[in-house]
Amino acid sequence: MGSLMSKSAFLRAGVILLASIVLFSVAKGDNGRREAVQEDLILMQGKWKLEDFVYYRDGKADRLPKAQRRGLRVVSGNRYRLILHIRAQKVDANYSFHLYPNQNPKAFDVTLPDGREIKGIYEISTDTLRRCYCQPGLARPTQFQSGDQTYQVWKRVDGPPATAIKEQK
Repeated sequence: MGSLMSKSAFLRAGVILLASIVLFSVAKGDNGRREAVQEDLILMQGKWKLEDFVYYRDGKADRLPKAQRRGLRVVSGNRYRLILHIRAQKVDANYSFHLYPNQNPKAFDVTLPDGREIKGIYEISTDTLRRCYCQPGLARPTQFQSGDQTYQVWKRVDGPPATAIKEQK
């Protein structure tokens, strides 16, 4: 029985060593990308209230009055629930997203409930999230508030995630 335990312990140590080597190689090879994604992903966690919503079509802005725009985003991990009332349209759905913070401007992809994908750009601070995106199938915007895109500003409802506070100190 004792030799069986030592084989098991030896095998477990080998697996742990192999996993450590793989993780170190991946972390070393990503040139800081993983840390940038994690930092922005941490900042996005929590509840956000819609502050501004503008449609840009043919370079012309159609800013919705406050009475015609209400929204709440609740972000957990790389998923969020969106409750949105824009004019007569109502949305209550769950989405997943991926961040690309090393692009300039920072970029994201969102997978819609029907499987289609939208591409956008973003800026985030502890209490403000600005995003622009195009309709599914169109190219990612390259700047804020231009072309054919939707522009949104979200303000944090609750305080920033505790890990974001620690990292800022």
